[in-house]
Amino acid sequence: MHEWPSTLNVGELMAGGWQPTPFRQFILKIHSRCDLACTYCYVYEMADSSWQTRPKRMSPQTVTAAVARIAEHARAHELDEIEIILHGGEPLLAGREAIRDIVTLTRAAVGGGTRVKVSLQTNATLLDRSYLELFSELDVRVGVSLDGDGTMHDRSRRRANGQGSHSAVVKALDLLTSPPYRHLFAGLLCTADLRNDPLGAYEALLGFDPPAIDFLLPHGNWSAPPPGLDPAAEATPYADWLIPIFDSWYGAPRAPTRIRMFSEIVHLLLGGASATEQVGLSPAGMVVVETDGAIEQSDFLKSAYEGAPETGLHVTRDSFDDALLLPSVAARQIGPLALSETCRRCPVSAVCGGGLYAHRYREGNGFANPSVYCRDLLRLITHIKHTVEADLAARAEARRTRLPSQARPQRRPVGTDQGTSMNLREHRISRKVFLELASGGGGAHAVAQLATAQRSKHVLLVRGVLETARTAGHPQATTARRAYDLLAAIQRRHPEAVDTVLRHPSVGAWARHTITALRTGREDAAPAQLAALAAAAAIRSRTTCEIDVPAVEGIVTLPSLGQAVLAPTVSEATVQCFDDGADVTADSMLVRVPRDPRQDAPGWRGLRTLSTESGGAPLHLIIDDLDPYRMPETPNIGERLTTREAERWQSTLDGAWELLVRHHQAVAEEVATAISVLTPLTPPAQGQSSATSRETFGCVALSTPPDVPTLAVTLTHETQHAKLSALLDIVPLAKPDDGSRYYAPWRPDPRPVPGLLQGAYAYLSVTDFWRRQRHLETGEAAVEAGAEFSRWREAARLVTGTLIDSGRLTDEGMVFASEMARRLDHWAHETVPPDARELARERADRHLTRWRETNG
Repeated sequence: MHEWPSTLNVGELMAGGWQPTPFRQFILKIHSRCDLACTYCYVYEMADSSWQTRPKRMSPQTVTAAVARIAEHARAHELDEIEIILHGGEPLLAGREAIRDIVTLTRAAVGGGTRVKVSLQTNATLLDRSYLELFSELDVRVGVSLDGDGTMHDRSRRRANGQGSHSAVVKALDLLTSPPYRHLFAGLLCTADLRNDPLGAYEALLGFDPPAIDFLLPHGNWSAPPPGLDPAAEATPYADWLIPIFDSWYGAPRAPTRIRMFSEIVHLLLGGASATEQVGLSPAGMVVVETDGAIEQSDFLKSAYEGAPETGLHVTRDSFDDALLLPSVAARQIGPLALSETCRRCPVSAVCGGGLYAHRYREGNGFANPSVYCRDLLRLITHIKHTVEADLAARAEARRTRLPSQARPQRRPVGTDQGTSMNLREHRISRKVFLELASGGGGAHAVAQLATAQRSKHVLLVRGVLETARTAGHPQATTARRAYDLLAAIQRRHPEAVDTVLRHPSVGAWARHTITALRTGREDAAPAQLAALAAAAAIRSRTTCEIDVPAVEGIVTLPSLGQAVLAPTVSEATVQCFDDGADVTADSMLVRVPRDPRQDAPGWRGLRTLSTESGGAPLHLIIDDLDPYRMPETPNIGERLTTREAERWQSTLDGAWELLVRHHQAVAEEVATAISVLTPLTPPAQGQSSATSRETFGCVALSTPPDVPTLAVTLTHETQHAKLSALLDIVPLAKPDDGSRYYAPWRPDPRPVPGLLQGAYAYLSVTDFWRRQRHLETGEAAVEAGAEFSRWREAARLVTGTLIDSGRLTDEGMVFASEMARRLDHWAHETVPPDARELARERADRHLTRWRETNG
């Protein structure tokens, strides 16, 4: 009998554009035995019994082979970070020297190009000071299993002789949470037990002030249901157990910890991607190496049937890339394609993601089923959705003009600090404005609404930095708290100064980067940069104060203002603000910030501005060529412009603005409302380069514009991207990516639906620009303008049709794309001279030919 996913054709998936996601988590089963006999253990008590034939310890030879394969995988995929999870059985049974060897060998093999995080999950019965000293030396984070108080914990987590383990675990946790070792504490893992009082269990866990809690549903499936669950019944016992914990956690004035399951669900509801296999549709990036060197899938599959995790691969002869091509591994990386028909019809499928893969198993049908916890997950997710939506709706008015700390005394919704999207009920777009935007326009009023929503997004992200730093126990959390308090105090008296800083595009990119880094434990998390925001607001408002700010290689970046340059060894400086400027000091060095921070001064580099005016319409833009967060993930970011280069930009902007105001007035109004910052890019070998980012609303990055029309159409094009990115934070237009890729006549590579939609929307406005501009040109310029109109009109029509036929748009997305199509169809009857039409056709055919040669 062939159970799914054995019938999954990986070759067909790859032919359709799907590519496997590299492994980033490597679970090393360094010891296969345990000193406890937990009743719900999937290793020893469920379907798979392979532990009986495996060696107790991972041998040195197997360790060497495993770490070599890990290093090979990291190099092959140029991974910037991987995580090694030391697991068992009980990993501490391997002994201190074995653990030391494994960690040091892995880091040595991988090398300095990839950061190697190491964590260990333990029952803690053997955890003592000597282990903690070792883990502190090696920087190994420690997670501990704890099911509640003594009675709750000892119901299931007992030794083989029936003796409970709670007292030993508490002793170890007291040591782990003491000041010398607190930084090693990764959190607590608790298995839901219907016999235990949920709030009692939760409070028992909170007693150790964990940075995170994982509540796990006990493993089971349709053929072997979990305890207390009847899959045929309507009851939802596990949702009923979890919901009181969620309500207590979410309703607390301050987040006492991060509960991963709840945080991930909220994050998904707000449009983010999941970072755990419990929920969501993100591709799984975890692989297991058993004590005998066997490469296996996630070992929770042992709960399904005998041999379920097996791949037949071994570290001595096979690579991890070989595992990525197996149907059983691909099935956990293809998102909605792995869901059953029942799941695909479910309104919360993008959040639930079908539940944990192991929980979907049914004998005879494999894993092509909903989770055995289907009803529980639906009820839990629905409850969380309604709770968050109601809370955000109630808080929206109070937060409209004030920072979150001044809103009513209830904690900000968890999850807004983990992603880029905002809930629909925070900012609404009327149907009239939505349709105007879909047609390519909208005007200044619509763009102003989007900009206001982006300002709120920045506020939420800044608050998210504060909360995430605190719950992560980051050493800069206290600095961030003081900075936020100062920012709130300035906002009460000088809201315009704080608003200017918060709206600066790089603030969104810094906050998003920092939250992600805090969540994943990366070393480049920078929550203390919140102090630089407070300092910038203080300087703008002329508030007298003093605050310590971070310096990176001696450079202090004050968003929206500029940089103070100190000695390269300086890592922290003090900003003293006065009513006529500010001083930035460190050791014996001093940099004076001038009263007009746009001006350069000794040790100070100000953000210069470009200003122009035409027909009474002004345009003021900042040149941000300094802030390290000014345009994230852009490889060709430019250096600081010279004075002559800045003058050239000013001259070209004067002409482009006059062109837009005189002949494209509606576009000019949108540009002035949407764009506040220009960031220089390094010029490409040919043509011009430009970009926007969803995290830096208001910023357009571009290489030096060669002429006036090019800059005018570039501002038109990038304003569309900014509008659509902001709209997507309010209205989801595309369904989750299913791996499908499509032809875009303006790109060299196949594009997913969200990218296709962005391009089509941008070229809708480019088409409209050339539709008008062609009537203003003469001679060769007129032929060129006509060709541009003809080419992009047909390209946008083609792609809009692809979008409508893709089946990957939401209901709102279908309305949006249909309105785009209606506008393009209206222009389809406009005639183009034959020479321009032929030039457009030649260029389109040439692009398609090259695309096919490159992409097949």
